[in-house]
Amino acid sequence: TSGVPTVAVVLRSLLQRLASAEAPLPQRRGFLVALACFDVFGVRTRPQTLPNLLADPALSELALGILAVLACEAVGRTYIVANLACVESVVEVLKAQPLDSSLHIQALAAMQRLSLRRAPQDRMIALGLVEWVIGVLGWQGEAIQGMPSEFSLEFGSALLMNLALRTAGKKRCAELDTLTVSLNLMEHWNPQIRTHINGTLYSLLSVPSFCAQAHRAGLEQILRSIHSQATSLGDDISQRQIEYLLEKLSPQDSGADADGAESGEDDDDDDENFLEEEELAGLLLGDRGGKAAEEALAGFRQCNSSPRVAEAQSSAYHAFLSKLKTGKSMEAGAL
Repeated sequence: TSGVPTVAVVLRSLLQRLASAEAPLPQRRGFLVALACFDVFGVRTRPQTLPNLLADPALSELALGILAVLACEAVGRTYIVANLACVESVVEVLKAQPLDSSLHIQALAAMQRLSLRRAPQDRMIALGLVEWVIGVLGWQGEAIQGMPSEFSLEFGSALLMNLALRTAGKKRCAELDTLTVSLNLMEHWNPQIRTHINGTLYSLLSVPSFCAQAHRAGLEQILRSIHSQATSLGDDISQRQIEYLLEKLSPQDSGADADGAESGEDDDDDDENFLEEEELAGLLLGDRGGKAAEEALAGFRQCNSSPRVAEAQSSAYHAFLSKLKTGKSMEAGAL
C-alpha cells in the first residue's frame, strides 16, 4: 500500500542506523544489540529469513552489508552464527561473484569477521573456502573471476589465517599451493597482508609435511633476508614476526607441536569489537542522511508506541544486556 516502506528501504534504513558516521558510536552499538535482542532477522525464530534475503538479487547487497556490520561486534557474531545456514548462503554468494563487485566486498568482509568463530570456520572449510581463498590470493583457478584488489588480498589473507587455525584448515592448506602463494605475498607493501601471511605460516609450520616443504623451498634463507631488511628499516613488528617463524621452522623441541594440532582461542575468548572501524557500509549508503532512515522506520515505532509495549521492550532489552554482562563476568571469573 502507498506509504508503506519496501523491504529494501527498511534494510537500507537499518544499515544507516548501524553504520552512519553521523550517529554516535554508543547509539549504533545499542541499535546493533537491539537487532540481536529482538531477533529482527529471525535467526532464532525464522531461520530462512536471512538466507531468503541473501538469495534475492534486489536485497542481497543490503543484507550482506548488514551482516558485515553485525559481524563487527561479538554480540553480532554470536547472533549470526546461531544459524549457520547464513554462513552457507554467504559462501555461495562469495564464490559466485566477480572480485570487483560490491557483493564480493560485503560478502568477504562478513566471512572474514565471522571466521573468528570456530563453528563458522568449520563450515567454511567444509564448503571449500580454503581452496577459494588460495585461488584468489594466488590469482589462479577457473572459479576466480577477475584480479584481486587490495581489499581482496587483505581480507582474503585474514580469512586464510583464521581458517588455518583449524586442523581441517591446516590439512587443506598443506594439500594446496599455499607455500608459493605465501612466498609471493610475504614482502607485500601492505603490513596487514604481511601479518596475515606470517600468521598463516606460523600455523602451518606445525604440520611436518608443510614444514619439510618450506625447508626445501629455502624459507629459512628468505626469512633471514626479510629480517635483515626489517632490522635496517627499524620495523620492530616485522622483526618479531620473522623471529617467531624462524623458531617455528627449526624448533629446539622437535615434539613441541603435534601434526595438525588445533590453535587459536575458544569462542568464549572472542570479544573483539570494531564497529568504529567499519567503513564498507558507506559504499552502499552513499550520501544518504540519517533523516531518511528515521522516516522509513517511523511507522514501526508508531505501531509499537503504547506504554505497555514500550515497557515490555525496554525490559526485554535490559534483560538481554544483563545476560551479556553476566556471561562476560563469568568468563572473567574463570580466568
